[in-house]
Amino acid sequence: MKKILITILATLFTTISLADTIDVIKHSRPGGLNDRMNEVVANALGDQFGEYITVKNCVEAKKVLNTAKNKVVTVWPTEREAGDQPCNLNDKLILSTFSNSPYHITYFADNKEAASLDHLKTADKIVVGVWDSAFWAPPQTAFLQSLNQNIKVVRYKSKPFRTALPSGEIDYKVVSFPGNDPVIAVLGENSYNAITGNELIPDHPFADMGYSFLFAGNTNVDVDIIYNSNAWSSKKDVTHKPWMSELSRTQQLDAVAGMLEQIGNIDQ
Repeated sequence: MKKILITILATLFTTISLADTIDVIKHSRPGGLNDRMNEVVANALGDQFGEYITVKNCVEAKKVLNTAKNKVVTVWPTEREAGDQPCNLNDKLILSTFSNSPYHITYFADNKEAASLDHLKTADKIVVGVWDSAFWAPPQTAFLQSLNQNIKVVRYKSKPFRTALPSGEIDYKVVSFPGNDPVIAVLGENSYNAITGNELIPDHPFADMGYSFLFAGNTNVDVDIIYNSNAWSSKKDVTHKPWMSELSRTQQLDAVAGMLEQIGNIDQ
């Protein structure tokens, strides 16, 4: 009888412990930004973290969010909520905004001509590389060509994008993470003492713009737990900062919806 009671108590304790843990969904390329951000979340949860649920893509991740009996959370690229696409989430699954990294306009250190802001603003022949994103490239192009109508924007896949700048194929590139390349302007507040997009073109709709994440899940998790963790302060992607954290969830969702609509209205 005693042995049975111990077994029942052990099973009950395990069940309660599992119920108190939160799993983190991984749904993107291993080692990429999305993947790293989900690892930050998992590490920030500490003893509350259960396990990783690894799926192939955002469609599979959406299924987990909609059907999981256990508690699950994940970071969610904002552009997935644009328009009518398979990865759109029900608003009830969007817990809050998460992080944002302003886009940086960088150049190759040996390109002395490109180091001049006047060159970016007035040159009659200039090429700027951007990431080949159907969502982000159009607003970036709109901003750049408002700055200088002579700018030609070229969209690149990741690997050739890394080599285009040092090869001289392009004059500048627009990135979330500048790495070792010098920064000439940033579309948002920054720690580079670089001119901002709003200073370059006041009131331009895409002057303040960055790659961003939402925080999604089927359970309430205070995102401040993540922001205040060692995992967040020691993360690799240092340009990512808390996004709209001062706003209520309703205000956040309204602001995101407005941004998505504005980008969606660009004549592509």
